[in-house]
Amino acid sequence: YPLSWNWAYPKAINNITLQQQIMRFSFSLFLLSAGYHTVKADWRPELPWDELASSIAGELIDTSPENYLQECATEFDKAQGSFDPSTTWSRSMHGMINKPSGLCLSHFFCAFNNCAAASPDDDHETSSVLTYLVDNGYVPNPTLYSEMNATIKAWFEETSNQNYNLPTKVLFPNEAKDVVASVKFAKEHNLEISVKNSGASFTSASSKGNTLHLNMNRYYPYSTNDGVVDCDADNVSEGLSDQPCRLSLSKGKNALIRVGGGENWGKVYSAVRKANDAQADGYKYHAVGGASANVSPMGWTFSAGLSGTAAGRMLGFGVDQILQIEMVLPNGSHVKFGPTEWQMESGFDVPKTLSVTGLCNTNPEDTEENWVWEECPEEKAVNFNDLWFAVKGGGGGTWGVVLSMYLQLHEYMPYEMYTPNPTACITDKLDDTQKAAFDYFYQTFQ
Repeated sequence: YPLSWNWAYPKAINNITLQQQIMRFSFSLFLLSAGYHTVKADWRPELPWDELASSIAGELIDTSPENYLQECATEFDKAQGSFDPSTTWSRSMHGMINKPSGLCLSHFFCAFNNCAAASPDDDHETSSVLTYLVDNGYVPNPTLYSEMNATIKAWFEETSNQNYNLPTKVLFPNEAKDVVASVKFAKEHNLEISVKNSGASFTSASSKGNTLHLNMNRYYPYSTNDGVVDCDADNVSEGLSDQPCRLSLSKGKNALIRVGGGENWGKVYSAVRKANDAQADGYKYHAVGGASANVSPMGWTFSAGLSGTAAGRMLGFGVDQILQIEMVLPNGSHVKFGPTEWQMESGFDVPKTLSVTGLCNTNPEDTEENWVWEECPEEKAVNFNDLWFAVKGGGGGTWGVVLSMYLQLHEYMPYEMYTPNPTACITDKLDDTQKAAFDYFYQTFQ
C-alpha cells in the first residue's frame, strides 16, 4: 500500500514476482471479506434525516470524497519516517482523527473498495483491479500524495468514482441517546451502520459506504474526565453499580478505569499517567493495552488484545481486562452487563465466569445521572451470558455499539525496553558480559 507501508514494489515484469503473488493473495483475502457496492452521492434522500438530527445532542453531517481529499491527503504528504529511533514520524493518525468530516483512515487507499485504488471505469465485481495495477506498473514505492503516480492520483481526484467506499452520512454522538436514536433510525429504515473510533483499521473495517456512519470520537471521554477508580473492599454494594469493583477485588486488584467508546489508548494511558503522577509514594497503576496510542481500546480489546508492550504475557489478553461493558444493541436497547458470579480455579490468574447479569436503561434520552437501570422487558430480553462470551471473542463490534467499558488496572511495574543490536556490539563471539546480558534478556522474556 503506497502512502502507508514501508514496502517497496518492483515494476511489472513478464514473470510474476513473489511480491506480486503476495499482493494478489492479499487482495483475494479482501475479496472474501467484503461486499461490493457503488457509493451513492445522495444516499437515501427520501428519509427524514432532519428528524434524526433534531433528536440528538451530537451532529449529523453530509460528507463526500471531496472532504476526504481536502482533509486527509495533506497528512499523507508528510514524511512517514521509519523504525530508526533517530527518525521523526511526522505522518500520524493523530493528525487526522479530529478532522471535521470524520472520514480519514490510516491507509489512504482504503477510501476505495477493498483498500485498492481503481479507475472509475473498473467494476470490482468483474475485474481484478490489483492485477491491473501490478501488471501496468502502477504500484509505486511508498511516496507522498503529491508525488503519487499520476494515473492513480487521477482516480482519487475523480470524486464521482464508483469505487469510492466512504459514507456520505456521518453522525458524531455526544451522548448515549444519540447512539440509541441512530440505531433505532437505522432499524426503522433498514440501514446498515458502520462505527469508527480513530480509523486505525488495516482493512478499513471501521468505514463503509452507503451506511449511517457513527464516528465516536466526540463521545464523552470517561477515562480523561473521570480518571482512575480505586475500589474499597469495605464500601462495595451488590448490583451492577459496584460490580466492576467486586470483580476487580476478587482478582486481588483494587483499581480500574472506565473508558469511553470514543477514546483511544493515548487518552487512557494519559489518564493513568495523571493518576500515577498524583501519588505521593510513587507510581501505583498499570494498564494493559495496545502499543499504538491512536488505536481504539474497543477494536483492539474485542480482537483479543495482544499486549506485547504492556505486560500482556504476564497479565493476560485485552479481553481478560474487561470488567463490565455498556453498549447499544441492534434493537436499540441501552444495556450494561458483566459477571456477577465467579470462582477461582487452580492454575488460572482470573476467575472463571459462572453467571453474567445485565440491565436495560429505561431512559437513555436523559443525562447519565438520571439513568434508571432495570431488568430488560420481556420483548427485549437478552441472554447476557451469551452476549458476554460473544463480545469478548466473537467479533466484538458486530454485536452493538460500545459506549464504555471498565478495564482492570494492575500494580505499576517499571518499564524496561531491550533493543539488541548484535551487529553493533558483537564481532565473532560473545564475551562474558554479553553472554550474561543475552541470558538475562532471554530468561526475562521467557
